[in-house]
Amino acid sequence: MEHGKKQGKADVGDDKEKERDYTHLVLKSDHERRPLYVCPDGHIFLEAFSTMYKPAYDFLVSVAEPVCRPQHVHEYKLTPFSLYAAVSVGLETDAIIAVLRRFSKTELDPSVVEFIKVSTENYGKAKLVLYQNRFFVESADRNVLRVLAQDEIVGQARTQPPADADTN
Repeated sequence: MEHGKKQGKADVGDDKEKERDYTHLVLKSDHERRPLYVCPDGHIFLEAFSTMYKPAYDFLVSVAEPVCRPQHVHEYKLTPFSLYAAVSVGLETDAIIAVLRRFSKTELDPSVVEFIKVSTENYGKAKLVLYQNRFFVESADRNVLRVLAQDEIVGQARTQPPADADTN
């Protein structure tokens, strides 16, 4: 993934045509006890024979999409959609990064950390609420509301809630 790209724009091209070479990854000194290879392009490889397979598997299915799961090494991919699903069930950005660091045989590439942050930073910050057959955007974060109000389309649709609306 290229540092600074917007969410969903991993620098992997067409995976079927682009050869992936991970031989440059440096292993941690205790890599034998860790079950994952987390690659700079967001691909994750899980050793199914690892003693840490079960907790790593349980975590991966909540943050990444399966690509291929043969008998010994399973392949997953971090995507904006998989990360959205993770935060929608309560996982936090820092926790996702920390667990990947704990399970990974290699140091996390800064581009992976940035991709996770960019992909999760705004999820759940606002919600669309139906009230008396009208939709309203709610957020506990005033900065999010300011940003939305400055958006051309959202700003044009902006209205004030009725006086009798519950503002909690």
